[in-house]
Amino acid sequence: MTRFTKNVLHGLSHFCMPGGRDSRQTFCDIYKGFILLALFGIFLCVWRNTLAVMFVRDWLAITEFGCWVLCIIFELLLLLAFACAVMRRWQDLDIRIPKDDSFQELIKRPRFWEVLASEEGSREKNQYGEAPADNPVPLISEEDMREAVRKKLFIDVDEFEELKK
Repeated sequence: MTRFTKNVLHGLSHFCMPGGRDSRQTFCDIYKGFILLALFGIFLCVWRNTLAVMFVRDWLAITEFGCWVLCIIFELLLLLAFACAVMRRWQDLDIRIPKDDSFQELIKRPRFWEVLASEEGSREKNQYGEAPADNPVPLISEEDMREAVRKKLFIDVDEFEELKK
């Protein structure tokens, strides 16, 4: 629980810093924590007329409209922080977009999100900075690991079947 809290606070404190690198575990904790925080924010706005929430709203002198505005700002902050966490994770995996592909096509691929959440990053320094301390030592070479991530992302199942034949 301590690691989870530390990683979520790391994601919130680096909400506007897309530079650097995040490990797989940090990224997974960040997106799970952000989902919980987003649900908590929505929960507070939906049940804003309960005694506890009304007491806090009165104490802060926030109107009902102000409560919704604060919730929307909080949700946008979480969305921005998640986008920056995705960029830092992407940089840890050192993913390069092929020339015939675009950024939009990349993030639309379900495998992109699967790779971000499941693949371990490199222990070597790359152009984005030092490797996170909690990246495990890879069982294969760094080049083979990058090639495996690239194949998993950019080779479709049909193309893989053609390659096997």
